[in-house]
Amino acid sequence: MAKYSDFLTYCVFGFLATLVNMGSYHLLYDAAGISNVISTALAWLAAVTFAFFTNKFIVFRNRGMKASQVARELSMFYSARFSTGVIDIVFMFITVDVFSLSPLVCKFISNLIQGIINYLAGKLIIFRKR
Repeated sequence: MAKYSDFLTYCVFGFLATLVNMGSYHLLYDAAGISNVISTALAWLAAVTFAFFTNKFIVFRNRGMKASQVARELSMFYSARFSTGVIDIVFMFITVDVFSLSPLVCKFISNLIQGIINYLAGKLIIFRKR
């Protein structure tokens, strides 16, 4: 079980990040009437910020606080997440704006795809044990 603790913890906090993402998206898109693409981008930013801190301190138990280390991790984290953010925006544009599919269902599917890619990037590159 200890072998998979990082992954299981990541799943819990990944689920919470998904809630941040989907909740933010719902408030922006459905409640505030902001466009799909802008709502997706802002929800992504909120979720990524939440995910950085939970991944660093809780999931991968990386306690290093040297300014250079945190700056490097933050830069790598946002860079890696930027690529999945682009995937999210393109996926949401195609599924919601082009095909008129359910926004929340599409957002959930997009979050699953991102979660897999983001876990691998965090585990293997950004917060790896040195």
